[in-house]
Parts: sequence; structure tokens; C-alpha cells
Amino acid sequence: MIQKTQYPENDLFIIAIGASAGGMEAIHLLFDHTPEDDVAYVIIQHLSPDHKSFMAELLSKHSKLEILVAESNMLVKANRVYLLPKGKNMTINDKRLYLTDIEPREPNRAVDIFFDSLAQDLGDRSIAIILSGTGADGTKGINSIKKSGGFVIVQDPESAKFQGMPNSAIESGNVDVIRPPELIPGEIIAHLSQGVLENSFNRQITQSDDVELLKILNQIQAHTPFDFSEYKRPTIIRRIAKRMTKNNISFLKDYGQFLDNNPEEINILAKEFLISVTKFFRDKDAFDVIKESSLREIIQKKLQVDTLKIWVVGCATGEEAYSMAILIIEELTELKKNLEVKIFASDIDKTALQHASKGVYSEYIERDVSQERLDKYFIKQGKTYKIRENVRKMIIFAEHDIVKQPPYGKIDLISCRNLLIYINPILQRRILTSLHFCLNLGGYLFLGPSESLGELKKSFVEIDKKWKIYKSIEVVRNLRNTTYSTPGLERHMINPNPSVTPQKSMAKSNLTELTNNALLEETGYQAGIWVDIDFEIIQTSGDYEKFLLPKIFNFNLLEMLPEELAIATSTSLKKAFKSQQKVILEQVHFSKNNSVHFVNILVKPFLSGKESIQDVFLVMYLDNEEDQGRTIDIESFQLERHTAQFFEDMKLELADTKSRLKDAFEELEVSNDNISSYNEELISGNEEMQSTNEELQSVNEELQTVNNEYQLKIKELAELNDDLNNYFKSTINAQLYVDKDLILRKFTPSAILQINLKESDLGRLISDISTNIRFSTLMDDIAKVVSTSETIKKEVQTLDGKWYQMAGVPYIKQQDNQKDGAIITFNDITELKKVQDKLSRINQDHDTFIYSVSHDLKGPLNNLRSLITILEESIVITCEEDKEVLDMIMLSTTNLGAIIHELTDIVNIENEIDILENIDVEAMLKEIEASMKDKLVISNAKINLDLKVSEIPFSKKNLRSILTNILSNAIKYCSPNRAPEVSFSTQLVDGCIVLSVKDNGLGIPESKKQEIFARFKRAHDHVEGSGVGLFLIKKIINLAGGDIEVESELGKGSTFKVYFKCIDAA
Repeated sequence: MIQKTQYPENDLFIIAIGASAGGMEAIHLLFDHTPEDDVAYVIIQHLSPDHKSFMAELLSKHSKLEILVAESNMLVKANRVYLLPKGKNMTINDKRLYLTDIEPREPNRAVDIFFDSLAQDLGDRSIAIILSGTGADGTKGINSIKKSGGFVIVQDPESAKFQGMPNSAIESGNVDVIRPPELIPGEIIAHLSQGVLENSFNRQITQSDDVELLKILNQIQAHTPFDFSEYKRPTIIRRIAKRMTKNNISFLKDYGQFLDNNPEEINILAKEFLISVTKFFRDKDAFDVIKESSLREIIQKKLQVDTLKIWVVGCATGEEAYSMAILIIEELTELKKNLEVKIFASDIDKTALQHASKGVYSEYIERDVSQERLDKYFIKQGKTYKIRENVRKMIIFAEHDIVKQPPYGKIDLISCRNLLIYINPILQRRILTSLHFCLNLGGYLFLGPSESLGELKKSFVEIDKKWKIYKSIEVVRNLRNTTYSTPGLERHMINPNPSVTPQKSMAKSNLTELTNNALLEETGYQAGIWVDIDFEIIQTSGDYEKFLLPKIFNFNLLEMLPEELAIATSTSLKKAFKSQQKVILEQVHFSKNNSVHFVNILVKPFLSGKESIQDVFLVMYLDNEEDQGRTIDIESFQLERHTAQFFEDMKLELADTKSRLKDAFEELEVSNDNISSYNEELISGNEEMQSTNEELQSVNEELQTVNNEYQLKIKELAELNDDLNNYFKSTINAQLYVDKDLILRKFTPSAILQINLKESDLGRLISDISTNIRFSTLMDDIAKVVSTSETIKKEVQTLDGKWYQMAGVPYIKQQDNQKDGAIITFNDITELKKVQDKLSRINQDHDTFIYSVSHDLKGPLNNLRSLITILEESIVITCEEDKEVLDMIMLSTTNLGAIIHELTDIVNIENEIDILENIDVEAMLKEIEASMKDKLVISNAKINLDLKVSEIPFSKKNLRSILTNILSNAIKYCSPNRAPEVSFSTQLVDGCIVLSVKDNGLGIPESKKQEIFARFKRAHDHVEGSGVGLFLIKKIINLAGGDIEVESELGKGSTFKVYFKCIDAA
């Protein structure tokens, strides 16, 4: 059994998706069903270079994978989707993407270009998908993917909007799976999980598997013209394993049974073995070397009467043969010589040969053939190129098995490239020997880059090491121990038995040869040659070389025999054909090697419909000197009579041929006259139409892609419009959208009731609409927003007494960042206004109460102070206790006065907070220092200034209160162990001014840091104070939009930081 193994972690599979017109919808369907499967995706789509692509934006809604627009030298990673940018072609090398500009006015071949490079880079880890599109882009690319062992999936044409690309791919025969887009991900997963490719298999085949493998090869040989028994084992296993996995089969034995039940699979498997990798001028540098170093020398040595013979072995679909023909024409033209040229192009693949013989190729050859050569050697026919007749007539395409059939003779140059790499060394040696045999002395042999001569190296001189071009320096006179036959006849004669052991199966060809030789020995004849009615050799047995001329092999027996023997053989075969009986001639004499030989000839016919599937003849020869003498009715050979009969036969055949040729020629002449006339007109019109059609096709694909994107964008916009309409209908706030021309475009239903709008107002100038806003400046405000792009916020009142906060913001287009109008929003703040009015009245009552209380308290307090003063002046106090009581009363009245004053300050804070001016901080601190001079002197206090910001925009009275309170607290709560030191500094932090005041006083306990800013709270109870100062500071700062915080360490001092609202300051 062939065991499956897991893929190595570094074996990344890349899935390339090619699409054109109609492909967007298919791509979305595909990615709607695509999981994260540790592969990478590359999307190649025909994009217009003149329109913006929305692919990334649209695809992101259908895939969870990361979507990237490709850049040059970008490394491809798993679980990502890479998109082709507009106006670019893309290739991949070493898993990195590379971009090039699209050639203007050239057909769009972006898919083919990327598929080709992907096949070369990843080989059997490449997966190609072709979706909807017009034209045939991708068809050539999937051919490369298939030849490299990759996997090809095509969208079912029935599900595609445009069927051109899917149909073209399917017709190429290189498609593995055809599915609608939503089912393609399942095929990808199945392909990856089953391990279709070569590195998915462990090739440690058991002995029983070896037997099954030989049975499979036997089945192929029995049903097709091909024998792959001498192919290299890894190649055989790889190709069989691929077909097994395609059919979900794990065991070779099961696959053998599958072949028995499915004969069509045998043909598919045989085609899998026939690796036809070719193109025009493959390895261009190699063809340049052949032209300069080989063809030129051969042609220069040829005389005008000579024939130049080339043999292309394994020609596949003919590209290499035609490339050789083009090179020869160019050399003949350059050297001004006129030679007869015969290029034999052979292959065992009949289908490929039929293609080659037609000489018609797709437009993709434009990549391999220069425009000059296309114009000179090809005829453009629609989307194809046809080889011109002057090139075509140089080549003879033939179904030929280099292993089983005799080689061509007297060849000047043989091209046998990349055939030997697939077969084992023994068969390689046989083929190379055969090729050497048919090469002229000084002839050239052209092999593939990975092939070598092996043991035959001594018979050649190396012309080019890189491109494996060799020159023959030794002649081989004959081919010993070689039996040739045609595949057709051999196939008819074989009756393979699946039960035969591998050893017997492999010895079958030897048994056939032994049988033939045994029959010859029993009949007494020395050589047997099977020929058809035209004397073309089918199979040979025995020592036939002694009867042939010492010249190189040819397919026609008469051309290989001495003249006398050829005449005798010809007349005998004609007689056998007419009489349908065997004919025997004796004493046929001929000259060879300066001696006369006498030969007996036997010709036995096997006519079609009886013993044979075609008219064949067994011609047997016996040197008369070794004749044992038989009593058989025979005919003596008389040269003159047989020569006369031979010429008579030739005359009859010639007369018949001339008659038929004359009739055909006359018919051809009439047809040619008509066809030539029509053809000229058609070619002229077709060229013009083709040129126009290609341009229209390219433009149409681009427009269709753009149209698909726009259709999806329109759908998306419709959905967004629905969302917007639903939002407008459901919102409770009134909103208006006014364009740059001040025309009302849209409004919410709430606006109908709140601002007195109606549906008929849409499309009208906003200035023409009557609203119910009292003292309205709405038109001016909207015009200001539209013209300046400023944001406006204000409160407005309607005629029915409701209040709204109106906000006007500009409407900016994201695409070009241009303003296109304004959006006006009205938030109902009527209830908020009522609360504000109520709070305002409460605050006014509160302020009135405080003023009344302070006024009422100031009168009695002043009276009390006066009484204390009178009492001090009129009474002499001698008792120390009485003096202390009197001082305490005076201190209490002073504190009470301060509290009353601070209460009025609290009321005045809000009135002063909006009165801003730029205050010189240093000047104000100097004034405060002067007013507190006595306290500062008594306490021996020191004040330091570090003012990086010299001015603060603030209320002057409130800033003075802040600085005074903080400085006063620093003096009041100083440490008894050191003189107070207070440092004032300012700086700009993130656009805000920060005032820091640092002292070295008592510090604040950690437990009281959060409450010192509360009313009537103090840090240290043993120090006199009202507990209102810091409360006032915090309230002032908070009302102004700022903040205050404290950092302190008990016993070392405190730092107060005041953060003013962020306003530009000096």
C-alpha cells in the first residue's frame, strides 16, 4: 500500500484565482465558504488602470482572512489574501511577489503570467482556480500548472455570468474539477487532506505492490500503443499515485481493478505518463547556440543538390520542430543558399501529432515568439496563429516509437530533449545508440539540460556543455541484436495475461523474438520481413542484414534491397496479392560486396478480413548456398522477365495515378480559384476585425470588472441608505442636512414637529423655509458653517417656548476631504432649561441670603468690637486671666469677621470667574508679598520663583485669592524647627499651564489628603484657621475648568499643583 504522510510545515500551498468580467460575485461566494486552512490566496483579476478598485474593501466583508494589496518583493504567507493592483502584472519567485507594468494596448494576460510563474515556483503545491470571465486568459497558465503536478479547478460555466474563461479552460483538457463557486472550498480541502501531490506519498512499495504495478503497466500496453515498462520507477509511481488519489483509491490492487472496470481510465493514465512539455524556442539561449554553432556549419558544408535532414524526437505538439524550421530558413536566407530540407518530427502520442500537423497555436505563443517572427512565419487567424505553408512543408510528422521502430537515416542534426530523463539507463543507452547510428559523421545531437551521453561520450565531441550539444566523430555501421516492429501490429498480436508473473511478463518480448527465429529455422529460411502493400517495413526477424544494402535504415524495403532483389521482391508481392497465394522464387541473383549471391524468396500474403487486420506480407529470404532442397512447386527467377513485369506493373500504377491526379488537379484548380478570391477578402477583413475585437475585448473586460464593483458598491450604498433612513426615522432629535448651496436635502421626522418643517420643503433653499424659531439666525449660522467649516453651538427657543441646543457641523466627504454642506442638530433642552432656571433662582436666593446674613451679622459684630474697645479703654485690667479672656473675645470677633468675609467671597467667585485677563504672575506675587510683609518678616520666610510661563489668563481677583491663601497656609503651617521656604513655579504641560507651590512645612497626614479641600476641614487642628481657604481655591479652579492636587510627606512639606484650563498663554 502507498502510505500517506503529512505535509511538511514549510510546504505552503498557494491558491491562485483568475477572474475577469462577472468574477466579483463568484469570488465573494467562494470566500463566504472558505475557512482558515493554512494556505495563501492570490487573486488575479482584470482591472481597469483608470478606475479605483474596491476589491479589498468589498472582499473584507466576505472573508476573515487578512486581505493585502500586493507589493513588489512581498513574501506570501498562509491565511492571507493578496490582490493584484490595477495597471500591473504579477509573478512569483521563491514565494515573493513581483509587480511589472502592463504593456499598453496589449491583450490582458495577467492570469496566464501569474499561473506560469506559480507553476515554476511551487510546482505540485500550486492550485489554480478559474472563475467567470470573457476570453481565454488562464488557459495557457493551467497547462503549466498541470505539467508541474498542480491542481486545477474551474467554475461551472452554468453558474458563471460570463463563460468564456471557464469554457476555454475546460476545452484545454487540463481541468481536474468543475464546481460552482460555493463548492470550490470543499474541493480544495479534499485535495489538501487527501495528499494528491508527490510529497504526500511514501514510496516504500512492498513486493506485492510491485506485482500490481507491473499488472497496471501490462494493462496500459494491452489497450494503448504505449509500453511504459522501461520508464523510471519514481515517474511511474508519481503518476499512478496522482490518478489513485484523484479517484480516492488507496491500494494499487484496488486501482488495478478500477482500471479493469473503467477502460477510459487506462487512456487517462497513459496520457498522464506522456509528459509533453514544450514551447517555441524553449531555452532561447540554447537555440541561439544551435543556430550559430551547428546549423550554420551544416548548411555551409552542403552543396546545392544536397538535402538537409533534421530529426526532432518526441516532438509533442510540434513547437520545437517548427522552431528548428524557422532557424533553418533564417540561416538559408542569411547564407543565400537553397537546399532541400526535411525535418522528421516523431512522437508516440497520436493526439499530439494531429495537433502538430495542423500547425495552429493559440495567441499565447506571443510570449515565446518575437513579433518579427510572428509576422514572417505565422498567419493570424482570430485568436490563433497558423504556421505558414513554406514552414509547414519542411516538416514530416510521423507516429514513431524510437524504441521499437527503426530510426531515420543520414541525419544531420537530431534533437532529443528531455525524453531520456524519464526512462531507465538501459533503454537510454539503446536509444542513444540508435540515434548515433542514424547520424552522419559530423552530425549534431541536441539533448536536454539534465541529460548526458553516458558510455557513448567517446563517440562525440562536446560543443556546448550547458546546453548539451554534441558532434558525432565516429560512424556506426549497423545496429546489432535489435528487433523492430510497429506499435499497431504488435498491439494486435499481444494478448496480455494479468495472471502472468512479473518475470514472465518482462520476458515476453524475448519469447516473441525466439519464436520468430525458431520458425525461420524450421522453414529453412534465414530472414523474415513483414511489410504492407507499399513495402513499408512492419517487423523484422532473423539475419535480414545480409540481404540488405550496406546503407542506413529506411522504412521502405525496396529502397534497402539490391536492385535485382528489389525487382524480384516487388513482382512476387504483386503476384501474391493478386493470386492471394504464396509465391516462391529461386535462384534470384544479385551482386553485393563484389560477389554474386543466389537467393530464394518466399512471399506469403495475409489479406485483411482473413488472418490480418490489414494487408500484410511475410517476405522470407534464403541464401541458395544453404538451401536444403525442398520438393515445392517453385518458379525460377529470370531477371529479364521479372524486370519487364516490374516495369509493366509500374506503368499501370503510374497511369492510374496520373489519371487520378489529373482529375484531382482539375477539381483543385477550380476550388483554388474560388478559395483564393474569398480568402484574400476574408484575410483582409479578418485582420481588421481581429485588431478591433482584441481592443474591444480588453476594454469590455475592464469595464465589466469596474461595472461589477460599482454594482456591489451600489448595493452597499443602498444598504447604507436604508440604515440612514431607519436612523432618521427613529431618532428623537431633529436633524437637517443642507448641501453647499444651502438646499435642504434631508431631515428627521422630529424636525417636522419641533421646527415646523414638512416633506415639501425638501429641495428648497433653507432661506425660503419659515421655521418657528424665535429671533432666528438659523440661515446665517448654516451659511457660516458651510463657508468656514466651523462648528457652531448655541441655544435657540421656538415660538411655543421650547428650548433647543443647536449644533452645526460641516459635512465633509471622505473621498476628497471637501465640504459638501452642513448637518444641523437640535437637541431638546427644555427640561434642562427649566432645571437651570430653577437652580439659578435657588442660587440667587442663596446669594441673597448670604448677603443678608452677612449684613445682619456685620452690625452686631461691629458693635461688639466697639464695646470691647471701650471696655479696654475704660477698665484697667490687672488680672492676667481677665486679660486672656478679653484677648480671646477679640480673637473670636476677628475670626467671625473673616468667616463672614469668606462667605461673601464664595458668592462672588461665580461672578468673577468669566472675567479673564493676562495676569503677570511675578508682579502679583510681589504685591501679595508686600501685603503680608509683617507675617513674612516675623516668620523669617523665604520665597523662590521659577516662572517658565510668565502670564496666566485668569480672573485677577480669583488668582490673587488662590495665591494669597496658599502662601498664607504655608506660613501658618510652617515647621517649628526651620524657617518657612515657599517656591512658586509655572510650566506648560500638554498645552495647559501648571502652577506649583512647594513648602517645607508640617506636611499633611495621609489620612487627611482627600478631605482638606472640603469646607471647614483642616490638616492640623492645633493651628488656628477657618477651614475655608482650600475649599475656596478648589471651587475657583473647578469652575474655571481646571483642577488642583496635593503631594505631601508628613514632617517635610507639601506641594500644591494648580492646573489651569488649556488656553494659549505666554
